[in-house]
Amino acid sequence: MININPTKQAIEFHNQKVSKVFDDTIKKGYIFREKTQKKLSTEFLYFLNKYKDELISAKPERLLEINKEFVKKWMSSHELKLIKSFFIQTGYENFPNKEFLNLLEIDTCVYCNRNYTLDFDKINNARAELDHWFPKESFPILALSFYNLIPSCHSCNHIKHNKAPAGGWENALVNINHPYLNDKTAMFAFSYSLTSIKQPRAIVKSTSEKAKRTIEFNKIDMIYEAQSNRELKDLLELRYKYSQNYLDILLNKTFSHELSISKEEAYRIIFGTEIKEEDYHKRPFSKFKKDIIDELLK
Repeated sequence: MININPTKQAIEFHNQKVSKVFDDTIKKGYIFREKTQKKLSTEFLYFLNKYKDELISAKPERLLEINKEFVKKWMSSHELKLIKSFFIQTGYENFPNKEFLNLLEIDTCVYCNRNYTLDFDKINNARAELDHWFPKESFPILALSFYNLIPSCHSCNHIKHNKAPAGGWENALVNINHPYLNDKTAMFAFSYSLTSIKQPRAIVKSTSEKAKRTIEFNKIDMIYEAQSNRELKDLLELRYKYSQNYLDILLNKTFSHELSISKEEAYRIIFGTEIKEEDYHKRPFSKFKKDIIDELLK
C-alpha cells in the first residue's frame, strides 16, 4: 500500500465542491428524485449543518466518531433512504473524480501499485477510480469525505466491495493500514522464492501483524503472485544470466558514473521504476521492483 500525501490544491478543490453540495441542500431542504421534491428531515439537516465541515475534511478517526453519532439518530427507513441517496446519488455520483484525482497527483492504485487509477467506461470515456475506505453502502454519510476517497484501480476498487476486515469496520483503523495514516510500524517488503529461473514466485514479507492483515484483506499477496511474474523474471535474468555484479555495474558505473545521471534517473531508465517512496505512485510496480532490486544487490 502506498501512503498518500495530499496536495493543497486537491484539498481546496474537494472542499469547494462538497461545501457547495452541502450548503445548497441545507438551504433548500430537499433533493429531487424522479422530478419530485423529496424533503429531508429537519433532524438530518441540523446534523448536516453541525458536522458539514468535519464531514468534508476530518481525519478517519473523527469520521468514524461522527458516523457513530449519526447512527444514534432515530430516523425512519424512508428518511435513511433519502439521506443515503443524497450523499451517494446527489453528491458522490456528481463529484468530478477525474479532476480531483489530477489535482491529488496520485497516478497508480494506492493499494496494489500495479495499475493506473484511470479506467475507461463502455463508451471509452476515461474516469477516475476512487475507493471508499469506509464503504459508502454501509457509511453513506462519509461518501464525500476527503480522507475516505482513495485513488484505486478498477480491480482493487471491487475486491473488498462491502466486505469488512477482521474485527469489523469499527476497529479497522487499528487492524489494517489506512493510506492517509502513515503507520511506520506496519511496513512490508516484496521478495521472491525461486525453484528455477523460469519459475520465480513473488512473496510479501512483514513482521507486522497489522501489515499482514492489510495484505490479506486487500489480497496483495495473491495479486502479485499471479501477476508480477514477468517483472520478477526480467529482474532475475539480469542478475543470474549475467555476471554476479551486473546490476551494480549498470546502476552505479555505466549510468550513474559514466553518464553522470542521478540514481533515480538510472532506475527510471533501466527499470522504468521510481525508487523514492513518495514517488512510487508515479509508475506501476515501483515498490515491487525497488524491493526486489535491493535484494538482488545484496
